[in-house]
Amino acid sequence: MDSNSEESSDMENTISDDVLSDNGFKEEPDHSAGKKRKVPQSNNESNTKKKKSKHNESVKPPTLEEIKELSDTRNLFHSNLFKLQVKEMLDEIQIKPKYNSFISIWLESLVTALEELDDGLLDKCQLEVPLHLNKKSFNFQFIAPSAPPKFIGSATTETLLGPNIVVDVALEMPAACFQKDDYLNLVYDQKRALYLAYVASKLKQNTAFSADKFAYNYHANNPLKPVLEMTPGSKVGSHVMFRLYITTPATVFQLSRFVPWNNNVRPSVFGDKSPKNSNEALPATQHYNANVLFDLTLAQNQTLLLNAFTGRRNFQEGLLLLKVWLRQRQLDVGFSGFSAHILAAYIVYLSQNRLLHQSSSSYQVARTVWNQLANSNWTQGITLAPQQPQQLQLSTVAKYFDVCFMDVTGYFNLCANLPLAVYKAVCMEAKLAVELLNDIKVNSFSHIFMQKSPLYSRMDNFLKITNEASVDQLLQLHVPPHVKYDYANCAYPQLLKLLTDLLQKGLGQRVHAILPLEVSSSPWPVDSKAPVIGRSLLLGLILDPEHAYEVLDKGPSTNQDPDGAAEFRKFWGDKSNLRRFQDGSITEAVVWAAATDAPSQKRLIVKQIVLHLLEHQLQLESNDVQYVAGELDVVYSLTPSFKVAKLQTKLKIQQETDAETLTSPVIHCYDALARQLHNLGDLPLEIVSISGISPVFRYCEPEPTLPQSRLIAERIHASQVLDVIIQLGPSGKWPNELAALRNLKTAFLIQIGQQLETQYKLHWLLCEKGLMVLKQGYCFLLQLAHSKELALLKQQQTERGVITYVDNPASRALERQHYILPKVNGALHALHQSHRAFGPTVLIAKRWIAAQLLDEGLWPSMATELLVAHLFQQRQSPHSTVSPQTGFIRFLQLIAHTDWNGELFLLNFNNSWAEQQVTDLEHSYRSERQSYPPLCLATAYDQKHAGRLWTSDELPNKPVLARVTLLARHALQLIESSLLSERLAFVRPAQLFVPSSEGYDLVIQLKPDLVANTLCFDFGSPFEPLSQRNFRLPLAGSQQLAQIVQQLRAAYSEHAAFFFNPHGGKELAIIWRPANEFAPKPFKVNELQACTPCFGGKVQVDRDTLIEDFKLLLKDFYLRVTTPEQLKRGQREHSKPKRYFNEVNGKPSKKKKKVQIQPKSSRKRLLKSKLLSALC
Repeated sequence: MDSNSEESSDMENTISDDVLSDNGFKEEPDHSAGKKRKVPQSNNESNTKKKKSKHNESVKPPTLEEIKELSDTRNLFHSNLFKLQVKEMLDEIQIKPKYNSFISIWLESLVTALEELDDGLLDKCQLEVPLHLNKKSFNFQFIAPSAPPKFIGSATTETLLGPNIVVDVALEMPAACFQKDDYLNLVYDQKRALYLAYVASKLKQNTAFSADKFAYNYHANNPLKPVLEMTPGSKVGSHVMFRLYITTPATVFQLSRFVPWNNNVRPSVFGDKSPKNSNEALPATQHYNANVLFDLTLAQNQTLLLNAFTGRRNFQEGLLLLKVWLRQRQLDVGFSGFSAHILAAYIVYLSQNRLLHQSSSSYQVARTVWNQLANSNWTQGITLAPQQPQQLQLSTVAKYFDVCFMDVTGYFNLCANLPLAVYKAVCMEAKLAVELLNDIKVNSFSHIFMQKSPLYSRMDNFLKITNEASVDQLLQLHVPPHVKYDYANCAYPQLLKLLTDLLQKGLGQRVHAILPLEVSSSPWPVDSKAPVIGRSLLLGLILDPEHAYEVLDKGPSTNQDPDGAAEFRKFWGDKSNLRRFQDGSITEAVVWAAATDAPSQKRLIVKQIVLHLLEHQLQLESNDVQYVAGELDVVYSLTPSFKVAKLQTKLKIQQETDAETLTSPVIHCYDALARQLHNLGDLPLEIVSISGISPVFRYCEPEPTLPQSRLIAERIHASQVLDVIIQLGPSGKWPNELAALRNLKTAFLIQIGQQLETQYKLHWLLCEKGLMVLKQGYCFLLQLAHSKELALLKQQQTERGVITYVDNPASRALERQHYILPKVNGALHALHQSHRAFGPTVLIAKRWIAAQLLDEGLWPSMATELLVAHLFQQRQSPHSTVSPQTGFIRFLQLIAHTDWNGELFLLNFNNSWAEQQVTDLEHSYRSERQSYPPLCLATAYDQKHAGRLWTSDELPNKPVLARVTLLARHALQLIESSLLSERLAFVRPAQLFVPSSEGYDLVIQLKPDLVANTLCFDFGSPFEPLSQRNFRLPLAGSQQLAQIVQQLRAAYSEHAAFFFNPHGGKELAIIWRPANEFAPKPFKVNELQACTPCFGGKVQVDRDTLIEDFKLLLKDFYLRVTTPEQLKRGQREHSKPKRYFNEVNGKPSKKKKKVQIQPKSSRKRLLKSKLLSALC
């Protein structure tokens, strides 16, 4: 819906005053002439009538404002809830009156202090000048300001945003401080910094500000724009920070001196030679000119905003909504950020052009801005000026900038430092916001305003350059001189332009966008020298899934375009080769990978291209930069300890493979088995459908599935068993008793096994769960599904002999296994086909959950799959990620910031849920929250059990959810700090996948020769770095350790909590319940488990007895019981054993050995959660 249609809808829904009566309702026509005679009423009836009339008189009719509000709610909002949420958020982010009064009083104190300033020389200033320029200083005389300081920015538009309130104040330098040519060669910037230093020195000496904290900082990471930050020392002022800007009157310099094509920074400033020919034009310095114009035009632009926002609460609240939206996406940070000032100016622009009605609500203001932004094109230029200066036509100015938005004077470009990629990213975010608002099935409020979406979570790959030598090399050898003059030798914008231009040309259609990721500069004390910033660069790449992993870059034909072929060959260097293609063309081409390479290898193609371009074009080695892509893919790769060459299989399997690559052979084998089953003859019933339900069939099995299953002594040995559901055709001959029906199913499976052995020479074995079939080294478990079995499980007979059908745990489990899971498996498989990063993201997420010692008994693996599917189904970002690593980061953000008590995860596969069904389910969830599990997941195929099928009250319970939430927050903190830091490298997988060992009371070590190792890459356990390798094949389907842990939890969950890693973990960690569980209690016959007698005829649970019970259940698996502290002590002693050499007279030699001081490891481990004790 565009703004014009919104405006017209408002006008249509407004009821005019001439149609309404005084009470706001339409007048009824007078029918008194045709009235019939009234029947006389009795006394009782008259009394009742009087009571009703009194009651009606007490209810006031709705006013015009209320009628319009109801109309807006019906036409603009999907529900009244969204409107209430917006209203509640606006009330929360409004600053309190006490802060407004404090800000006003503080400004009065500042005005008084500045009025006391006298003219003087800079040598009286005892503070450092907040400017870092390699230029000789000069004498500067301070002249007291002639005008009082004024509020600017958010304080002017009354849109201050908490919780940390930043108030901008502008102080105008007198015109007498400047000379005629001070606009040249950075003299203006020096005088501005000197003036700021003198003011800061005097304010710090003032007693009114003695308790305040003074610091310098850079405005928007611009080293030419220092500001003074003052934080009051009072309790109220601790949440408020004032930033003092130094500005200049517009009359000091002529604005026409700063047109984009003029040069105001001469080459001599940086020691370069000026052009010998005086007629030769100097290079334009459009960005430096805009930097000065920011100060010169500030007063006029603030006046425009003041007139537009004063008294218009709808504009102010609309801007607040837009600020929250922008801040949540971190697109307003740094030198290249899309600031809130641009949004405020755009609201004024829309109002001027009558695209935004003056009476629009705050929601309409925000929606109109998003709608207009989504369809805008600022590359051609827009302006706030009533009439653009004749010499500054928009088409001319737009040639000098990526994005052009001229201010009220027509000279200053508000988007001078805004890259085109950032502008397009904002437009895409605005388009996504409009789509979310139009989607009734989505809770758009939380997605737009509440969920924090850091910019780095939208990137697929990262390029990080922090090496000082590399930065100097780029600036000195590869940046053209005119770019250096244009940005006044500021390093960051030069690096940004150089790298983005090169990568955009080299990657082409492979990337949607190349965005800079910035962190706000840190303040520094006023008595310290200004730091050098911007000598590092972090770029994020959003990849195009259709073209990112193409293995070939094809150039122009050498015959048809020899110049283009030569340029292509020069650009790519030795990577370019002349090739003949199947269509007969001979062209230059670059091959990056083979078509048969593994998906994980193809995901590194963009990395290869970027590193090659940096080396060939900029002479940067791979060691000089950090390229972040696929670092976490190792967690589901095959461990090097397992040798693929020992496998007896015809499949070609590489040693360096992973679970994702090994999934395709499994699916191909399954398809072949399905065809063989369909072709079986002489079966009583026809096979209708065959569905695989194991995680490997939907690319969600983190354990590499290898063809190593074997038949040994008439028994099948396999590390994994693949479940397959077979549905048979209808028949009325199935028995009506459950036992007889299951016996008939067993006979049917035996016949299938015999047929497979006869026709296809396949080995089979009947087991309790179904029919095991061995094919090409894979073990499949065939199960028969029939609807009558489900009905018999639900069948119950009442006392009166009436047969009813009631759901019970057994029927729900069977329905999930045989009917719902095959549909969900197909949906997740289709999701992986459309989003190739879905499967690998699930693999990383499952490995991370398992690494935290959370097995299937604490956190269902299906919950992880559905949560990741929820991420890929929802439009949380304009572009779906193609990187599993980024998908895992988004999974951590979902876990870390979700309100489990109020969030319902609905996966509407194929849009099977109708709008009314979604509304009813959400209403039921909110009104009956206690009847739903803590983690509520619902799919389109389990509508009868929506929210209660995949999880339960205990799987996972609230303490486990709290534990996982805290772990996810720590993991995000590690990733974010390592990614955005200039000094740290990207987090290593071991830092995320080896948790802390603190907080556990006992550790039961298991015999390594009885517990098979995981086939995944092993990072070690939190208790022991590495364990003895064991890749023996267990009996197919035997999960003895998991069954024992399940028995321990069933018997002793009241006394202890049990944790172990299901992926090859060889320790069982135990936490005792709180001490009150072990306190003496009265003697009861049915509560004597692990109890010993104590005083007063009471009994008490004994922990030593419990440990002996644990040992008894573990039987042969048990090795020893110890504590984490004892394990650490033993590891230290083992790493530094006491040895005595060169004994003299039976005594050890006193010869001192050199002690090697090892540097402290910088690796951070996940901190132990305090909430882990809650599991007790």
